[in-house]
Amino acid sequence: MWRQAHRWPGVILGLLLVFLAVTGSILSIDPLLQRYDRNVHDLGDLSVGDVLRLSAKKNPYFEIDRVRIDYSGRVLLRGADAAGSREVPFNPQNGRLARKPRPRPFWDLVNSLHRNLALGPTGRPVTLVGVLAMLVLVISGLTLLARRLGGFARLFDRVKGRGLDKWHTVAGRLLLIPLFVIMLSGAWMSLVSNGVIPSGVNDMPAYPETKVEDEPIPATDLEVFDTIRLADLTELSFPIWSDWWDVYVLRQGGRLSFIDRQSGEILSVEPVPFLTRALDLFTLLHTGQGASVWGAIAGLVSLSVPFFTVTGVIIWLRRRHPRPRGMVSVGAADTVILVGSETGTTWGFAVHLAERLRDAGKAVHLGGMNATCKMREDATLLILAATYGDGTPPSGGAQFLDRLPGYSGAQNFAVLGFGDKSFPEYCAFAIACQTALHDSGRSAVLPMGDINRRSGQAFAAWGHSLGPVLGLNDLTLDYTPPRPRTRRLELAEREDFTGFDGAPSAILRFRAPKHRRLPSFNAGDLLGIVPPADPVARLYSLASSKREGMVELCVVGVKGGICSNFLLGLTPGETIDAYVEHNPDFRPARRAPTIMIGAGTGIAPFAGMIRRNRNQPMELFFGLRHPDFDFYYRDAIEEWQRDGRLTGFHPAYSRHDDNAYVQDRLRGAGDRVAEHLRQDATIMVCGSSRMARAVAQEIDTISASIGTSLAELRQSGRYLEDIY
Repeated sequence: MWRQAHRWPGVILGLLLVFLAVTGSILSIDPLLQRYDRNVHDLGDLSVGDVLRLSAKKNPYFEIDRVRIDYSGRVLLRGADAAGSREVPFNPQNGRLARKPRPRPFWDLVNSLHRNLALGPTGRPVTLVGVLAMLVLVISGLTLLARRLGGFARLFDRVKGRGLDKWHTVAGRLLLIPLFVIMLSGAWMSLVSNGVIPSGVNDMPAYPETKVEDEPIPATDLEVFDTIRLADLTELSFPIWSDWWDVYVLRQGGRLSFIDRQSGEILSVEPVPFLTRALDLFTLLHTGQGASVWGAIAGLVSLSVPFFTVTGVIIWLRRRHPRPRGMVSVGAADTVILVGSETGTTWGFAVHLAERLRDAGKAVHLGGMNATCKMREDATLLILAATYGDGTPPSGGAQFLDRLPGYSGAQNFAVLGFGDKSFPEYCAFAIACQTALHDSGRSAVLPMGDINRRSGQAFAAWGHSLGPVLGLNDLTLDYTPPRPRTRRLELAEREDFTGFDGAPSAILRFRAPKHRRLPSFNAGDLLGIVPPADPVARLYSLASSKREGMVELCVVGVKGGICSNFLLGLTPGETIDAYVEHNPDFRPARRAPTIMIGAGTGIAPFAGMIRRNRNQPMELFFGLRHPDFDFYYRDAIEEWQRDGRLTGFHPAYSRHDDNAYVQDRLRGAGDRVAEHLRQDATIMVCGSSRMARAVAQEIDTISASIGTSLAELRQSGRYLEDIY
């Protein structure tokens, strides 16, 4: 429900929301400009009596019936003389009445556009719908963020994710409170203007009457007005002159005082009605009238609405589920296919499967794993679940395990996992789904299948096993994942190494061909390379950023490795097809120390990060076999130590001297690492999963010595891994 409430108002009313936000931001400038209006004067210690006497002296023919201080601080007198009835600014320093303010067509137009789309009363309901939609978006966004982070108590934990999705969330959390204030106050004002909530104008308390029927005494002669500071005044309304029983009505903030016109006695004091005070407060909060600095801030915050609208629509478009023709509702399907995907690639397999089953005569429903399903008892549930990173549920299936108790029907199921065997937690989410479905009392019609690195062959083999259990003689799945959109890069130079065991390796530097530009990337992002002999891309950590004008990789040859041997066989001038996959969660700390732990070619992203370092502590634990063989970046590391970019270097040689590994160096530097952790250090690990497991155990021991744990470091975003 909350996801739908957050999605559809922004998608359907996006243009209206942007229009209201932009016009509101323009209007927020006006209170700031009005604050410096030439008719705004320092009120000092002047009293209301001073103003009345000065006006009577300088403007003897101007009969006042109201004095008020507007939101900008101007003293305004309303009254009449030979020129007619009017309200004009008054200079309390010299007693002069200013001219009636000139028309402001631009501001009036923008105000009309913002309040009612310049359609008058008929446009107010449209504005009301827009502002209520924005309020729903703020509330639903807060709820979804809390659910994503594991509860409201974790609302300010580090947000994981990448790209627009992450920045949409981070910006929303940062601006949550001011956005809520702006939208709530705007909704209240719009409800008042549409007559849904009363303004409070008609709720004024009953006026007391003047005690003595006698000729009224001029206001200038009443001493009570000398006791009222002008700076404390909101409004003073004069009694009707011909009505002997009428009284002065004085408002000071949230208090009303009724003053006898004969004696100046305060007859009674009442609070301003709640609805009137509420409208005044919400007007201040929404427009900045009376708080110009806040108004300027609110205007800037309102400009985030176009950002949220555009990024929200883009995220929605990216996450939309493919809808092949011929699908049926979940309650009518004999085969229900649910998909959990992070990047969307698993949906390609799911759509192909759904179309093949549809063509075979099956009633098929295709949907996402985050929805709760009420299915037929005889339906078969097929789960296609990807695992994100090292064992993490994908965003498209993160709610499945929590929602599973609400599922009904489909007593038979089969699970197909998608993952990468280079990760130790291969298909961990699919395994968790298999276990949970079994524990729910359902029966597996097949053992759990798995697809490594989008293998079309493995998918076809699973289809051959699935067909018979669904009553089909043959189920041919011949899906080939689309090749990623790549760009051409040209090898500019290479630095070759020979490992202790004779394996070749190299630091490769690529540039964009002539008249082409490099894509945007940073050290720690990944470069997907598609070798000519295989359409499946391999990912390599980037050791440079776009600002350096080159794409730098560190590659070691692997026996039978298609991509690594292809890269190591390149000569300068030859090209590759590649694309950048951003990895924004793998970044060094901005202000705290960073501890970098890498082995072999796992030093690559750290080289780029250290190269760009300016003034924060960075320590590198580097594991290699022998200093005379695979010591990548040897000269650069010496330079970085000399100029302070690298504050600590801890090499570990597994085939030289004491036969040490990086975990041994960590153990030996445990006190130093612990001290950095006390300073909120971030730990970054890059290399093989085997090395990463040993490092994790050592860091868990060190962190325990200062009262924390590896799990807490992970949760707070201070333990980052890029492992293979």
